[in-house]
Amino acid sequence: MNAQIEELHQQRMAHPHFPPSHYYPDKPRRRRRQRPPYSAHIPTGPGDIQLGTWVWVRPGGLHPGWGDIHLLAMLTTLGTPYCEVWLHDTTIHRVRPEKLIVDDAGRVAARAAGVTRITQDAGPRPRPLLPEWRWVDWTLAEHIAHQEQHSPKTQPTEHPLQEELFTHS
Repeated sequence: MNAQIEELHQQRMAHPHFPPSHYYPDKPRRRRRQRPPYSAHIPTGPGDIQLGTWVWVRPGGLHPGWGDIHLLAMLTTLGTPYCEVWLHDTTIHRVRPEKLIVDDAGRVAARAAGVTRITQDAGPRPRPLLPEWRWVDWTLAEHIAHQEQHSPKTQPTEHPLQEELFTHS
């Protein structure tokens, strides 16, 4: 029995295929859409998230049919408790903001600002980020919370376009 187990193990090691085809469930039907019309937005600071921002979807953010890997997606609807993202396979998904990571935006913003180093000089490895650049590693949920804390709280006021229609004589 042990010889047969060893033979099967050697066979699998010689011809690996990961993951097995039966590992992931079938993908459910999803809405499909052409690439959204948003221009690529690169955040330049904490809370600077707009539609068109490229984000990484963490494993577990999508249906298991899409696998347990990070997937690059474009943000098409921003909100809580779910955001909507568009994948390159043209499918639309609702994902919790905690499962979305902004794509290398902070490092691009730092280079554009002329900053050559965003980590501290001393400390344990990996080196911690400088305080003004900690937002680089935030999830989308942390960016949304920052926006809500630092944006002015204005209530939208609705004014009728033809006010005379709504006044009683």
